[in-house]
Amino acid sequence: MKIFLLEDDYSLNETIKEMLEINNHKITSFYDGEVAYKNIFNNYDLYILDINIPSLNGLEILKSIKNMSTKTKVIMISANINIETIKEAYALGCDDYLKKPFDVEELILKVEKLNKKDTNVFLDENIYFNLISNELYIDSKKVELTKREKDLLILLLDNKGKTISYENIENFVYQGESKSSDAIRSLLKRLRKKLPKDLILNSIEEGYFIK
Repeated sequence: MKIFLLEDDYSLNETIKEMLEINNHKITSFYDGEVAYKNIFNNYDLYILDINIPSLNGLEILKSIKNMSTKTKVIMISANINIETIKEAYALGCDDYLKKPFDVEELILKVEKLNKKDTNVFLDENIYFNLISNELYIDSKKVELTKREKDLLILLLDNKGKTISYENIENFVYQGESKSSDAIRSLLKRLRKKLPKDLILNSIEEGYFIK
């Protein structure tokens, strides 16, 4: 998995990173909240966030991540044992919460549990997207997609049945860069052309979704 790690304790950060890399995960680690926030838009499979970190609270970063995609996995770690803080983290959508001090092996177990997911997501009987290789297949043949087309499809699949707004697309596909509605519609048009059926639908809420 491609994992985003935010932990301001240098020693713990390095230990977690080393252990995850031993378990064949690719890690990008950060120590500062604001620096981390500028880098959350890079399509990570899992985010591991400390709550009490310099510059920006980890809960604020959690909120931004879940606004991009409700299905993105997030594990919160913190020395804060206040039950209200824990409740807030779960209310914002975190998938697990680990109190410090903890055995890093326990964190690894939680990561591996979240890593167990279906390899293929089917859009139709003969159309599926492979979540490991990030490749689209139609009738068992790979369809060539650009990086932005892949990211857009991933965003839609991660939020099946939910309307994805222009702002969601800007945050996830363009990493927060402002884009005109024409540019986004053009990207949607190109992706739709590569799908044989009208699988991406327009929403009356000014966005797009996949059933």
